[in-house]
Amino acid sequence: MGFNFLLGFNTHLSVEILVLNSMKNIFLFFIFILITKSSFSQSGENPLPFVYEEPKHDTAPQFPGGTTAMMKYFADSIQYPEPERSKGLEGGVYLKFIVSEEGKIIGVTPINGVPGAPNFVKESIRLMYAMPSWIPAKKNGKPVEAEYNLSVPFTLK
Repeated sequence: MGFNFLLGFNTHLSVEILVLNSMKNIFLFFIFILITKSSFSQSGENPLPFVYEEPKHDTAPQFPGGTTAMMKYFADSIQYPEPERSKGLEGGVYLKFIVSEEGKIIGVTPINGVPGAPNFVKESIRLMYAMPSWIPAKKNGKPVEAEYNLSVPFTLK
């Protein structure tokens, strides 16, 4: 009150200034909201758009005889690496590969291995390339190449 007296303002004018400042703050707040909203929804787009992709195949590739036959192939064909056997290591190596139009395995890439067992990865890749031909994926009744992921299991007997 004493400050208003020194500047020559009356109480009524001080209240008007406070109201104007509050209105200015509210106006700036709404401008901020509008700017923020427009940056996340430019031209009506969703900030995380869903992109539909046509499936690359109608039927997935298959190991001849199915999953049971594939597990038998692994059990019969794995040459358990000796350093890992003596350490008692077990686990699975997750691989990504392509089954070609002819059913051949190509482009084998390890995605995840077993810590401390680098020879599991090498043996998994060897097993994949030694596999019999798969039944290829099909699109509109025609064979097509398809990407496939699987885990090669390493278990001590």
